[in-house]
Amino acid sequence: MVTSTTSIVNGSITVDPKTGRVSFSGLGSGIDVESTVDAIMNAKQIPVDNIKSTISANTDKIAAYRDLSALLSTLKNSVDQLRGAVSFDASKNAFLAKTPFASTSRSDGLTPNSAANLIGVSVTNAASLGSHTVEILRTAAAHKIGSMTFSSATVDLGTASGGAANSISGSFSINGRTITVDPSDTLQALRDRINAANTGTNPTGVTASIVSIGANQQVLVLTADKTGTPITIADETNGVLAALGISNDGGATFANQLQAPQTAQFYADGLLDSSKYQSAVVSSPGAALSGVAGVSAGTHSFEIRDASGALLKTVTYSDTDTLASLAAAITDAGAGITATVVADGSGYRLKVDKDDGSAITLTNDSDNLLSGLGVGKERLLIERSSNTVNDLFAGVTLSLYGAEPGTTIKLDIDRDLSGVQTAINNFVSAYNAVREFINTQNQTGSSDGTKDDSSGPLFGSSILSDLQQALTRIVGGGAQGVSKNFSSLGQIGIGFVDNNSLDDPLKANTLTLDSTKLEQALLNNPDDVRRLFSFDFSSSDPRITLLGFTGKTAYNPAGYTLNLTSDGTNVTGADINGVAGSATVKGKTITLTDATGAAGLSLFYSGSTDLSGVTLNFTVGVGAQLFFGLDSFLDQSTGSIEAEIKNLTDQNTQAQSRVDEMTRSLDYQRQQLSERYQRMNTSIATMQTIIDSIKQAFQQQQQD
Repeated sequence: MVTSTTSIVNGSITVDPKTGRVSFSGLGSGIDVESTVDAIMNAKQIPVDNIKSTISANTDKIAAYRDLSALLSTLKNSVDQLRGAVSFDASKNAFLAKTPFASTSRSDGLTPNSAANLIGVSVTNAASLGSHTVEILRTAAAHKIGSMTFSSATVDLGTASGGAANSISGSFSINGRTITVDPSDTLQALRDRINAANTGTNPTGVTASIVSIGANQQVLVLTADKTGTPITIADETNGVLAALGISNDGGATFANQLQAPQTAQFYADGLLDSSKYQSAVVSSPGAALSGVAGVSAGTHSFEIRDASGALLKTVTYSDTDTLASLAAAITDAGAGITATVVADGSGYRLKVDKDDGSAITLTNDSDNLLSGLGVGKERLLIERSSNTVNDLFAGVTLSLYGAEPGTTIKLDIDRDLSGVQTAINNFVSAYNAVREFINTQNQTGSSDGTKDDSSGPLFGSSILSDLQQALTRIVGGGAQGVSKNFSSLGQIGIGFVDNNSLDDPLKANTLTLDSTKLEQALLNNPDDVRRLFSFDFSSSDPRITLLGFTGKTAYNPAGYTLNLTSDGTNVTGADINGVAGSATVKGKTITLTDATGAAGLSLFYSGSTDLSGVTLNFTVGVGAQLFFGLDSFLDQSTGSIEAEIKNLTDQNTQAQSRVDEMTRSLDYQRQQLSERYQRMNTSIATMQTIIDSIKQAFQQQQQD
C-alpha cells in the first residue's frame, strides 16, 4: 500500500496507510501544518517526559535497592554461623563444628593397618570434644546363598541342570513372598522374578544375580540387601529348592551358603562387660592353684552376687584345686552361672559368664584367689547389624571397612578451626562487598560533593547513611562483657583499612584480615574468639538452658536473676529480678518480655521444683549484633529497604497512570489542532479561490 497524497490549491493532504493519521502541508496559507503541530505538541510533551525520567530514576533505585538487599542478605547469612544460634543438633553454629582424626596402634609390636583402611569417621556439631578408641573384631556381612551350577542361563532350568527339559518347577517363598518357578523358566527368568519380588511396599530385601564362572558354569546367587540379616526361604513345593541346589530340606539349611549373615563386632573405649569375667593366662588347666595363684593350704571361698548385691553362690576352693576343678565348682545352672577353661595362645584362661547377660560381682575372696589369677571383667563386646554405626558416640558416624583384632583405632574429635576461619573470612568478604556498594553509590567527581555522572542511583540515600552508621557502630564497637583482650575484632586480626593510604576510594571503610593472627587466636583462645562473635549464655543452675534469643536481648553487666514456680511437671510462673510481667511461661519454656532488658530470651527448665535467685549471664558478640541489626533494613514487613522499594514502586505506578492519562490527552489535542489547521487552510483556500475568481472577472471586464 502506498501513501495517498491529494493536492488542494497550495498544499496537500497526506494519509498514512498504517495509522490513518492525516497530515497537512502548505494548504492555502503556505503554513507547514505538521511541523507547526509537532512544535506545539513537543512543548506540551515536556511534563510527560519529566515524569518518565522520574519513573526511570525510580526504577534504577529499585534495582539498586534490590542489589543492596541481596548483599545484606549475604552478610547476614555469613554471621548466621557465627552468632551462636541454638538448634537441637548445633548445626547452625560454626564454633561447635568438629573434625575427626583417626590413628592406629598395636601393643604386640606388629605394624597396624592404616586407620583409613579400617574405618571412616564423620561427625556433626553435636559430637563432643575428646577421644575414643575402637577395636574392630569383624565387620558385618550380608547373607549370601548360591544355587547349583547350571550349564546355561538362557535355556530351561531342567536342561541347564543336566536333567530332562522343563523338569524343574514349583514354588517357594523368600522372606514371605512367593516365587513361582515355571517349567520353561531359564536362570535369567528366575533371577528377574526374584528381583521383581524385591520391589513395592513389601520387598523381600533379597537381590538375585548370576555369577558366570565359565562358559558352561552359571550360578544363581541370592544376597540379603542388609548386612547381618538372614534370608528366610520356606514354603517349598514340588522339591524345587533341591532341584535348584539351594536347599535339601525345604529351606531349613542351605546346600551352598556362601556367606553366613554376620554382625559387626568391636570393642569401644575400654568398656567392660559386668556379666563376663576372665582370668589371666596360666600354663596348664591342671596345675594346682597353690602354684599358679599362690593359694595357701586349706579351704577358702569367694562369693558371686548380682547387681542388687543378692548372693547367687558361694564358691569354695582349696590350694589343691586346679583351674578345671575351679570352673566346675563355679558352674551352677540354678544360679545361671557358667565357668569354662578356654585355650588362649600358649596357655589357658578361666571364663565366668552370667548366662542371661546380667551383671555380677565376684567378691569377699578369703585367700585372694581372684587377684592371684588376675580375674577381671571381660571387655564389652558390642554388636551392630550394619557396618554403618551412628549410635555409638553422639554426633559420630563410623563406617567399618575392615577388621583387625589387636589394633586399637584412636578417634580424636577436635574443633573444626578451619571451618571457623572460613566462616570469618566469608563474613569479612560479605562486609566489604556491602561497603564497596555503598562507596560506589556515593562516589562523585564534583568538587562540592554533589551528585554527578559517576554517582549511583542511591547517591545521598538516607538508608545508605543509616546503614553506614549501623555497620560502623556494630563492627567497630565489638562485644561487651567478654575478655578485654578479645573484645574487638582488631584483637584477632580484623581491622579497618587506612582510608588515607588507599589508591581505590571504593575500598574506603572496608576490613582487612590478618590470617596468621586470626589462626593463632583460634588455636590458643577459641572460646574467646567465639564470645567475640556469638551470643554466650550461662546459668547458675544447669537445669536452665538456652533455647533462643533476639536482637532485643541486651547485655547487662549485673546479669539477671530468675525466679520460677513449678507444679512438678511444667513451669507455672516466672519473673526476672522480681518484676511482675517480666516473663511468660508455656510448659517448660520461659520467655522474657520487654519489661526487662533481656526481651526475647527463651529458656528451658528441665527440673520439677521451684527455683529462686538463679543468675543468668550472657554477652552479645559482634555476629549476634549484626545478624539482628540488619533486620531493620532487611525485614520484609518492617525493614527500611523493602519499605522504600514499595514507596518507589507505588510512585511509579501512580506516575505511569499520570503518563498514560496525559498521553491520551495530548493525542486528543494533536488531533484537535490538526483538524483546526485543516479547517483554517480550507477556509483560506476557499477565500483564495473566491479572490482569484474576482480577479479573473475584474481582468475580463477590463479587457472588454
